[in-house]
Amino acid sequence: MKVLNFDYTVLVVADLDRALRFYGGVLGLELNHRSGPYAQLKTGATRLALYTREAMADTLGMDLAPPAENAPGFELGFFVANVDNAYAELVVSGAKAVTPPADRPWGQRTAYVRDPDGNLIELVQPRG
Repeated sequence: MKVLNFDYTVLVVADLDRALRFYGGVLGLELNHRSGPYAQLKTGATRLALYTREAMADTLGMDLAPPAENAPGFELGFFVANVDNAYAELVVSGAKAVTPPADRPWGQRTAYVRDPDGNLIELVQPRG
């Protein structure tokens, strides 16, 4: 088998409307389409999809637990023009603060917040 390309990421969420308010309203991602418990957002070449935990549990045929704050399995990374401003705006808009903006030794300024479902989001600003 050979993978042709990375197409999309599905984020399992408890409440699709709440997740869309965060990803669409707060982060400003554009809705590509929505169908029942599923929505897809435009994020460039790779799309971000949202699928309710209940619908994913039905699809997989098993119960699903929500993510644990102390055991993130992944992070979503978004480039922003100004990490400090983006972090402050997200926290004021209800995102849970995790790590404030900091310069990293690999040449980026980053900060971390959590979405309404507890998923980890990294804000990234390239440094010249």
